[in-house]
Amino acid sequence: MDTDRNILLTLDLEEFDLPLEYGCSISPNEQMNITNEGMGKVIALLDKYDIKATFFVTSVYAQANPSVLKQVSSKHEIASHSHSHSVFVRGDYEKSKHILEEISQTQVKGFRMPLFGEVDFKELKRCGYIYDSSLNPTYIPGRYNNFSKPRNLYIEPITGLIIIPASVSPVIRFPLFWLSFKNIPFAIYLYLCKQTLNKDKYLHLYFHPWEFADIRSFKIPSYVKRQDGDLLIAKLEKLLVYLKKEGKFRTISEFLETRS
Repeated sequence: MDTDRNILLTLDLEEFDLPLEYGCSISPNEQMNITNEGMGKVIALLDKYDIKATFFVTSVYAQANPSVLKQVSSKHEIASHSHSHSVFVRGDYEKSKHILEEISQTQVKGFRMPLFGEVDFKELKRCGYIYDSSLNPTYIPGRYNNFSKPRNLYIEPITGLIIIPASVSPVIRFPLFWLSFKNIPFAIYLYLCKQTLNKDKYLHLYFHPWEFADIRSFKIPSYVKRQDGDLLIAKLEKLLVYLKKEGKFRTISEFLETRS
């Protein structure tokens, strides 16, 4: 294992509201149940391999599952994923940070906007955040075109916030996010991860616990639910076993400390 190379595993711990985007009803209780079904598998896997991760948590989820948040915060980093995954208002930067810190009894240093939306850096800075991870520096049809944005970690010039984008491959900027993991052959995904790690000396991946639940019955696009549940958790285990040989798993805050 090369400890100079860092693996940043991040998970968006949110209520499973995805069906609402496609006009399908799902109760708040069921949203939480689906997330927690996957969350149990993810935590067991991380414990098995003694891997640390950063969880970007909505404070709606945290309020509904305080015991889960406390368990997670004992080993992993807690960062903010705003208050609600479905609705955002300006006060949610501060509101979510306060709620997450109160429940977890840890400092919340990072923020990620749901759906990787735009953020107000000045407001993040005012609320006491140190870094933002709301940038996927690639092109996703119907979502964003960020080819002009930096591919690697940088300092936002006005506020001094640290911006840590999700990893994309060198040159062509192929996104290494959760949908790629689900939908391209494992060997190709692994090759792109290794190529990126060799080039950047760090790899920043992100997933959602709800992916690892059984979501096949929901009327959502097939590319979202193509692989799920135990099949997907086995695939993630295969990935983590490989990456554990290639670098050191660190939380984002731990990674930033190595660069200071």
